[in-house]
Parts: sequence; C-alpha cells; structure tokens
Amino acid sequence: MGQRSPLVTLAATAAGLVVLLVVNSTQTSTPTSAQTGTQTISPTSTSPPQTTAPPTTQAPATTKAPATTKPPAARTVVYAGRTPTREAVALAVKGTHAVSYVCDGRTLEAWLTGTVANDRAVLRSRTGDHLTATLSPTAATGTFTLNGRTLRFTIPTAGPPAGLYRARNSTRTIGWIVLPNGQQVGVDDDGTPAAAPPLDPANRTATVDGVSVTALTITGDETF
Repeated sequence: MGQRSPLVTLAATAAGLVVLLVVNSTQTSTPTSAQTGTQTISPTSTSPPQTTAPPTTQAPATTKAPATTKPPAARTVVYAGRTPTREAVALAVKGTHAVSYVCDGRTLEAWLTGTVANDRAVLRSRTGDHLTATLSPTAATGTFTLNGRTLRFTIPTAGPPAGLYRARNSTRTIGWIVLPNGQQVGVDDDGTPAAAPPLDPANRTATVDGVSVTALTITGDETF
C-alpha cells in the first residue's frame, strides 16, 4: 500500500514539466503592440520640399547696328603751275565746283568755271574756251583749249600764299596766279590787256594807277 505505481509517478513528472514550460513561456514572451494597447509608429523621414529653379530667361539677341560710313570731306584744293609752253594755269576746287584761270602774263587770259565729279573737272568760259582735268591729291593733269589752241598741263597743288587771286571793279578785272615757287603771272584787263601789277599775297593788295585794290582769294565755288 505504501509504494506508488510507476505509472502514477511518470504522470506526475510529466505534469510538472508541462507546468514549468507554461510558466517559462509566459515570462519570456514579449507583448505585442496590440496586446499592450500601445501602437508603435515608425518615424517617417520627411524630405525637404524640392525647390524648382525658375526658368532661365534668354536675353533677346541684340542686333548690331550697321556701321555707318562717314562721307568724305568736301575737297578744297588749288593747283597751280605752267604748261610746257610757259602759260600759267591755276585750278581751284571746292567740293563739286571749280574755277580756273589761264594766262600768259601779257595779253592772253581766260576765266573758266565748272564742276567736279569722280575726280574729273570740266570747265568752260563765257567765250567758249574749255578745260578738262583729272585730279589727284598731288596734281591736276589735263588740257585746255584757248583761242583755238589746245595745250596740255600737269600742275601741282599749291599751298598759301601760292594760289589764284582776282580783283574787279567797274572798269577792269585783274587776275593773278601765284606759283609754288613764289613767281606771279597775271593780266590786268581794262579793255586793253597788259601785265598785272605786283600783288602782295599776305595782304591781297595791289596798286593800280596809284590806287590800292584788294584781291579776293579764289577757292573754287565763285561764279562770274
């Protein structure tokens, strides 16, 4: 009676093991968020808002103004010299106008007026004499017809006091050509042509019959 049955002992041992397993499981299990009633929210990483770069505004293409060509300055020049046969010739040019004087210093003379275009001068006198010349920065080359004679010339530029001068009153006209070397050639025409009196280029004066006369410097745009 005092001894237990082996089956009873085995059952008691198994029951004890089950109880130990249950207790151990209860202690080591971690309550879930649902069991504790606390919801765990994972932090959400918030990226800073992207800034959109403003659209680039393309500068309008600039149109370069066309280069302007400055018009050439109006030519103002005087040519003076002699022909191979010793007649004196002066040609004053101003812009598109020209005046020429041809004389021999005794009795032969002519005043001519005209125009200049494309470096070519064309002039005529009231009596039908004519002169043509090709102009360069240093010389005028051409021909003139005077009293039925045609003569050629090449005359250089003439700086002051060289040049062309003219005096006129009610009774006479006097013309002077002052050459680059200082020589003077002119005619005093009071109805009977003769050599012109000496001219003072600095003052543009001459003495005629005891009276002082003042000459004009001919630049090329005069009309007579």
